[in-house]
Amino acid sequence: MSPRPRAVAILNPATGRRRAEEIEALLRATLERRFDLDVLRTGSPGDARLLAREAAKEARLIVAVGGDGTVSDVAFGVVDSDAVLAIIPTGSTNIVARSLGIPLHPVTAARLLLRPPALRYMDVAVSGDRLMLHMAGAGLDALTMRDARRDWKRLAAWLAYVPSAVRHLLEPPTAFSLMIDGTSVTVAARMVLIANGGFVINPWFRVGRSIRPDDGVMDVCIFAPPGPVGLATMALWLLAGSVDRSRHFLQYPAHEVWLSATPAAPIEIDGDYAGHGVLHLQLRPGVLPVVVPGTARSESNDEWLPGERSPSGGHGSVTGRHGSASSESRRVIGE
Repeated sequence: MSPRPRAVAILNPATGRRRAEEIEALLRATLERRFDLDVLRTGSPGDARLLAREAAKEARLIVAVGGDGTVSDVAFGVVDSDAVLAIIPTGSTNIVARSLGIPLHPVTAARLLLRPPALRYMDVAVSGDRLMLHMAGAGLDALTMRDARRDWKRLAAWLAYVPSAVRHLLEPPTAFSLMIDGTSVTVAARMVLIANGGFVINPWFRVGRSIRPDDGVMDVCIFAPPGPVGLATMALWLLAGSVDRSRHFLQYPAHEVWLSATPAAPIEIDGDYAGHGVLHLQLRPGVLPVVVPGTARSESNDEWLPGERSPSGGHGSVTGRHGSASSESRRVIGE
């Protein structure tokens, strides 16, 4: 009998409603049927990245157990290794897991790893010493993330963000300066999102048109209603799941983005407030293998080796959907 493949779960004990001991127990009860499992707990910011980087040198499967920030940090350690990322969501919004169709209940997500894996190769964006998996932004969204109460997030999940969003809804527009693949864009806007995934906070709130995490391109989404009436109509379009039909919305494809503002704007990366300043994102398409539901098999299920990347996946054309930032895509979508 061949030895069981090694898996390392990196658990953030500060996320979710369940105690870390309970989560670890269910992980062991489920995953030790198939894997030689180690469970490591984070103790401070940055731990997940360091733990994942070391674990990926030996283990084939690295399991991120936590919210979106934890998933992003663990992914940082998995990229450029031979390991595969799996996600057990225990956070308040679990946006990355939702966007990939991963079950939100920890036991169900863990059982997914007992079956032959299907792998999806995600695009990621690099920002200094951080990865962006789903979305980064400046303006209203960053203020919302900054001021959402941690205790409310444990109790109310994504609804905990509503009070802080309402509180900042009437903040005046910010003068943003962007460089999108070498093309300069200046705009007064309430919010600018650089999206690798298609929604914010909840899947109903779509932030743009045809955005996928493995299409080889980021999308710069600009929300620029000029006053209260425009803000109200844009909010209605957002609630309807069709914000791209608003005439105050712009969307640009991008592989590299520089964002700054006067005065300096608040910034968030994958739901974590990152202070005020300049945001730089560089896309790396198709470099993160993630276990997702499905029937596709990797080359070796027993060893959990990443399979070959599909020609139609993250390494396909990066301009076929949108064009370029300096051409037709520069119009206001919805006019």
